[in-house]
Amino acid sequence: MNGADYIENQVLTAKPHQLHLMVVDGALRFARKAVQAAEENHFEQAHFALDKSRDLVAELIGGLDSSQQPEMVEQLKALFVFVYENLHHADVKQEVSYIHNAIKVLMIHREGWCELMEKLQDETPHETSIIHPQESLQRPHHLEQADQPHQSRSWLT
Repeated sequence: MNGADYIENQVLTAKPHQLHLMVVDGALRFARKAVQAAEENHFEQAHFALDKSRDLVAELIGGLDSSQQPEMVEQLKALFVFVYENLHHADVKQEVSYIHNAIKVLMIHREGWCELMEKLQDETPHETSIIHPQESLQRPHHLEQADQPHQSRSWLT
């Protein structure tokens, strides 16, 4: 099994809460790549990394299920919109501080999400999720387009 098959198998067999964490981790990974590229004045690489990070944050927003715990879902949506907007501003304004803001928020969310997963695993044998259950059966949109060129070039001068 090669690396791509392994990752695809992980995605296809993950439970919704695990898939959510994978997407958060991906958004963080690409945001960090964008910081490094921007600090090295590789603005095209920074743009592509920001674009992928934004795609993953959009996956997080799209994966929220407001039929369960709508108030919490709205708070999560606002959080992810804030992250998305910061990644966008970083791209448009070529300002790394916006990426740092997005990373901080994603890290706080990740820590809280991991704690929640541990508590749920210990307390409940059944699963209630604010993430669409369908998500665990589909390959995330960002994986399908990972190798396709992106159209916008806001980091390019």
